[in-house]
Amino acid sequence: MASQKPNNGGYVYREGTSPNTRLLNTQKVKLFSIDADTGTTPAQIGLLQSWNPTQNRSVEPHRGMGFGDQIAELGVGLTELQASCSIMMMYLKDIMQVFGYKAGSSGLMRSLKHHRWPFDVKESIVIPTFLNYQAGAAQSEDGARVILTTYEGCWMTDYSKSFNMGDTAATQDTSLMITNVFALGEFDGESDDAINEVNRSKMFALSN
Repeated sequence: MASQKPNNGGYVYREGTSPNTRLLNTQKVKLFSIDADTGTTPAQIGLLQSWNPTQNRSVEPHRGMGFGDQIAELGVGLTELQASCSIMMMYLKDIMQVFGYKAGSSGLMRSLKHHRWPFDVKESIVIPTFLNYQAGAAQSEDGARVILTTYEGCWMTDYSKSFNMGDTAATQDTSLMITNVFALGEFDGESDDAINEVNRSKMFALSN
């Protein structure tokens, strides 16, 4: 699962090519984590079926008496980071193992209650070469221009697997709570490139 290299020149689990388009193709989306058997080197998660990171933040309207039905300002609350993930199971690799837990064939872990430590996940979107000249802030990795996102301090909040008679494969699903998300370094939103100044709301003076 974490590695899909061909065995002894066999045809299975080879790496193929992906089409170059301006539309993002999911064939160019890669997910990495340090799995139970690779030590300290992040490995690409194979047979990945879906990866759905989500963010939500509460925003509440505030008004003052005597000023009619008019919002004075929106109060911005805290941000929650979550994700869901689905993979196809293999005999020697399951969804706990790809995120570093000694489960399945790697050890005796079988339940969320056995998890004592969080893990990190790296998302890599490979940019087609003909668009490299426009990818100003993209990073370089293995000779390609990529958009890297790190999801730090992840905990599994649910875990399931499905076996159905007659199916040719079995799937596993999990949901994650995420502590932090960033690119290469921490970003606090206060730098000069936090927002296009032209698009900043006219409610706030550009000098602020």
